[in-house]
Amino acid sequence: MITVVDRAILLSGRNLEVIVYAVRVAQRDRARNGLPRSRDLDQLAAAVAQAAGGQPDSPEQIEVQADYISCSEAASILGCSERSVRRWAPGLGGQLVGGRWLVDRQAVVEHAAGQTRMEESS
Repeated sequence: MITVVDRAILLSGRNLEVIVYAVRVAQRDRARNGLPRSRDLDQLAAAVAQAAGGQPDSPEQIEVQADYISCSEAASILGCSERSVRRWAPGLGGQLVGGRWLVDRQAVVEHAAGQTRMEESS
């Protein structure tokens, strides 16, 4: 649930997990771009994790496991070829494991939602 009260936002349930996920993605992208970890993002993730019921002592405990899927599954979600998914894999949080790309399911779903919005607006 998301509730806006004056200039504050109250989050609960799955939305707390989404915030931690977003922070993890932002920190990963900072690392890919050669930037140091953001203390502000670590503090945000720690506060959200604590509100969700945990009490992490360090940023490493905040890490959320990504749900990885194959390129063929991602291609069926996106409505494109596996070759296209392999080309987009680094931008979709992909990892090369045993010579095969695995991509982050959440990133694929968000990408598909973005494609749908683009098609609707044109």
